[in-house]
Amino acid sequence: MVNSFTFNIREYPFTIEDIGQLMNQQFQKLYEHYLLGKNIDLSKFYNESSGYFDNNSSVDAHDRYFNNFTPLWGLLLRQGLFFHADQLWQIAIEAAKKWEENQQNQNYIIHKGAPMYFWGVTCILKEDLEKGFLLIHEALNEDRRNINPDDIQGTPAYAFITLNYEQQKQYFRHKVLEISQFLEQKLNAYQASRNGRITMSELRERFLRNSHLVEQVILFVFELFHLKKLLSENKQGLTHNIYGSMLLVQSIFTFSLLIDNIIKNKYNNPDPHKQQFIDLLIYLSEKANLKLDKSKLLKIKEMFADDPSQTVEDLVNSCSILRTKIQPLEEDMALSYCFRNAAAHKIGNRPYIHVDFNNIVDRLFNLFFLAVETLY
Repeated sequence: MVNSFTFNIREYPFTIEDIGQLMNQQFQKLYEHYLLGKNIDLSKFYNESSGYFDNNSSVDAHDRYFNNFTPLWGLLLRQGLFFHADQLWQIAIEAAKKWEENQQNQNYIIHKGAPMYFWGVTCILKEDLEKGFLLIHEALNEDRRNINPDDIQGTPAYAFITLNYEQQKQYFRHKVLEISQFLEQKLNAYQASRNGRITMSELRERFLRNSHLVEQVILFVFELFHLKKLLSENKQGLTHNIYGSMLLVQSIFTFSLLIDNIIKNKYNNPDPHKQQFIDLLIYLSEKANLKLDKSKLLKIKEMFADDPSQTVEDLVNSCSILRTKIQPLEEDMALSYCFRNAAAHKIGNRPYIHVDFNNIVDRLFNLFFLAVETLY
């Protein structure tokens, strides 16, 4: 049974895990620093932490140490003090790294999965997505180094990365559920508009939990967060400017690049002259029993170069763009090809993009689902 240590700050009691008198005192001073503004000697905190790690080498002991940051962290979040919440986990990680960097401890590491995860959550909550994802993936790396491989799927970091909202033991479950619902809405639209057959459970098994697609899954989940944010900002009118235009186009390019990689993973053509995105789209078209060929894609590319705004408008509204009628899924491919090629070679303002951004995103999701459904 784990003993506890309780102390009061003003009239409020705080209970943390009892990890020894010296460290208990240091944690109390840390709480008083953030809640009362008292000075704290961080070098003393780090020294006492090193003493604790010297005598406690198990993963459970490390978790007890990091658990003592969470009550203060939760309070800081509730008060909207994200900078302090971010700083708190930085102190936790710094304490562990200082001990690891000691010459005497060079063959030992501290299990930092939990603090990395909570630090990542903090960054995502304050909409620093890049740093948040970096930290959560560091948390997963920590778990892989320190936890039995059979237990990895039960960790919060793995649940986050694979969008497993069914995993109850994760602090950020509500956000995972929110993003999963966003993805499922897009999947439902694909099923309704393109007669898609893949289900959410199949998508999770074929893609999100596919051990051969780790890099693609990482980028995909990040893009889900990013696109959801951009869609909201576009709706608010925040992206209706030059910088906003570039952000939206870059997100379209990145999603198209992801689709490129997903197709390429199943593309076994050894011809070095047939490795471009256009070749991959033709391959997917054939596998999906569609009729999009190189001549059609090149013609649409020319139209996009001459008048991108009108070409995008025609494609998203399923207007006749070629003499030969193309199917909706072929329109999805053509849109992705246009932006994948143009965004890779040119930086510039595209004032029309915010008008059609929602429709373009929907079309890219259709192409993504088609690739997974057809190839996996």
